[in-house]
Amino acid sequence: MIEVARGEFSEMPETQWLQEVGTVMSGKHLTFRYILVTALLGKATDEQVNPLALQAGADLVGAYDARSLCHKVVVPLERTLLDRAFGGSNEPFLNKPARFTTISPENAVKSGGDKSLLLLVYKVLSELQTSEQAFDALCHAVKFAIDKQATFNKNLVQAPSSQGSHLEIIGFLEAFLAESIEGQTAAIAVGTVLSLHFGNLGKFECVTHPVNQSGASSREVADIDIKKNGQIFVAIEVKDKSFSKQDVEHAAFKVSQYSLSSLLFVVGIHGRCVGQSLSEVAQEILASSGVNVTFVEILPFLRSIIALCPELSFADFLSELQRQAIKTRVKDEVSNHIHKIATAISLH
Repeated sequence: MIEVARGEFSEMPETQWLQEVGTVMSGKHLTFRYILVTALLGKATDEQVNPLALQAGADLVGAYDARSLCHKVVVPLERTLLDRAFGGSNEPFLNKPARFTTISPENAVKSGGDKSLLLLVYKVLSELQTSEQAFDALCHAVKFAIDKQATFNKNLVQAPSSQGSHLEIIGFLEAFLAESIEGQTAAIAVGTVLSLHFGNLGKFECVTHPVNQSGASSREVADIDIKKNGQIFVAIEVKDKSFSKQDVEHAAFKVSQYSLSSLLFVVGIHGRCVGQSLSEVAQEILASSGVNVTFVEILPFLRSIIALCPELSFADFLSELQRQAIKTRVKDEVSNHIHKIATAISLH
């Protein structure tokens, strides 16, 4: 589909916001990509639309329901025609940057990169005057996304098939987990190894959910859900940063809502419990909620699961890791991290 879509851009229109659009579509926060594309689409199809509006009730002339346009039009089109080139989010307007009534420089977002993206989106949308301008900018936004996705697919690493390569996999994981990247490396590492293990057993499915996605838009029990015959069987939470008893309690509560009595809590290299020991937290949660929480350190846990996959090759591991990265919509830094480590290993 990407190649078909690419052919439509043989003659690109000009836009005065080329740099701004490119920066937003390459930015780390997916929601700003969807906000920009949705606003450009709205303005391109109806000149009366005010692209700065996020909700129909905004105090702006030309306000419209951007969320509905995004979730009912942009998301399905991206999925069917563009190979999820904007990031593959199912409900991007549930994330914080899209929860305001309008796009404004005063919107409360994280300082640094998120604030910079907000200001760029505001600049483009506040300067738009016509549907033609919006259409031209939209063409470039889509092209940036397509080119970025094509580059990512091209850079997928192909590892040579090898036998007896558990040490290679463990060495890769040690290097991979050295960088947390907002907890994403730990989550997909655990999801990858568990998927490879349970994939050989039949009747089981391992589902790794995107890290840090809006809880309102997710249907997961924990970060990783193991299903047996379609029903939740095991719930696994992964933390690669400091956490408290309250964080564990929240995860245990979600588990109890699905009538599960246990939670596997994987502690990443950068993870640690603040305020209490892990045994104290486990005992208190069992007493209060009846949920058994078992804490495990990530590397020993992964080594144990890998040992239960005697025929696992490094090539199969790397292929599944990259599949997990795409499926969970990780940041570009994670994909680049995978490529860097895999390339270094292949050169030895």
